[in-house]
Amino acid sequence: MKNILVFFGGESIEHEISCITGVLTLNSVDKSTYIPIPVYVDGSGEWWTGENLFDVEFYKKVDYKKLDRVTLFSGENLLYKVKGKKVKPMLSVSLAINCLHGERGEDGCLFGMLKMCKIPVLGSPLFASSLAMNKSYTKLALKGLRVKTLPYLLATDKDCAKEIQRKLKYPLIIKPDSGGSSIGISTANNLNDLQHALVVALRYGKTAIIEPKLTDFTEINCACFFADGKLVVSECERPVSRGDVLSFNDKYKSGERIFPADIDKMLSDKIKDITAKVYLNLGFSGVIRVDYLVSKGEVYLNEINSVPGSLSYYLFCKTTKEWGGVLNKLIAVALNEYARDLTVSRKFNSGILSLTGSKGAKRLKK
Repeated sequence: MKNILVFFGGESIEHEISCITGVLTLNSVDKSTYIPIPVYVDGSGEWWTGENLFDVEFYKKVDYKKLDRVTLFSGENLLYKVKGKKVKPMLSVSLAINCLHGERGEDGCLFGMLKMCKIPVLGSPLFASSLAMNKSYTKLALKGLRVKTLPYLLATDKDCAKEIQRKLKYPLIIKPDSGGSSIGISTANNLNDLQHALVVALRYGKTAIIEPKLTDFTEINCACFFADGKLVVSECERPVSRGDVLSFNDKYKSGERIFPADIDKMLSDKIKDITAKVYLNLGFSGVIRVDYLVSKGEVYLNEINSVPGSLSYYLFCKTTKEWGGVLNKLIAVALNEYARDLTVSRKFNSGILSLTGSKGAKRLKK
């Protein structure tokens, strides 16, 4: 059977949410066909594996003595065990599933590294991932697709506040330009609020993004994936917020949602169409979830999640066992995409290195 690495945890403010996604995925993989291997990335970036990582209770107090430290090397699809200064091959890897939310995972870093290790990945490729991770770059790309987003400004420090209030009217919403899980998000109704909100947002990134805050709106989410030669788009869901913005607690502690969303079919179909358009035109793969704001009949795309929480399985399946069957299909797609990528020629003999009489070669000799 094929060994599949499941990466989760990570050096990110979304570390704990990623652990939940990783454990769910590990226990959903069809074990009659594949052998899921956990790769837990701790807060300092070190990688670990072990049977205890299948149990979500283990993460309440991780006992590293019960785990093995592991690593990969570029150019080969082998997982190595690390002990002191020695490394030993453990197993060959057929595929990896990216369950790392936030930086160094959802932003394309993991995909790029695994590609250099010749390991296929279930998840979006580097460009699409890095684009979705940055809210302002996402807006630029969506403008080209004629998908509506809210107007925005960027800030690198709180001293930008006065300039911002000259260009945008209160109330405002301020958030890190990169990141997710509603961490670092604040609202502002005056200059003092705005300055404080910028300080908070800039704790979690180099840049903050500022948008007009809608006062009468509905949040709607929709997910999709490609398998069996077709794009599968979920029904829409409406997350329930206890405040004026959807908070971290709303998303992950309460977790209350209305599914399917209580919106009319015309609006639902419109959101599904936009989701499909974004997926196909921006080069996504695996599962993505797109979050929207609906206000006064207008649909604004809020953000794209290239590694959504729990891989949004609940928008497609009623049970994790059923989700295991979907994962089989997604794995097949990832393997086929990798095989197709191998057919691309990456060798070209220009003969330039044999031109020893060239000026460039002479300089190299000195």
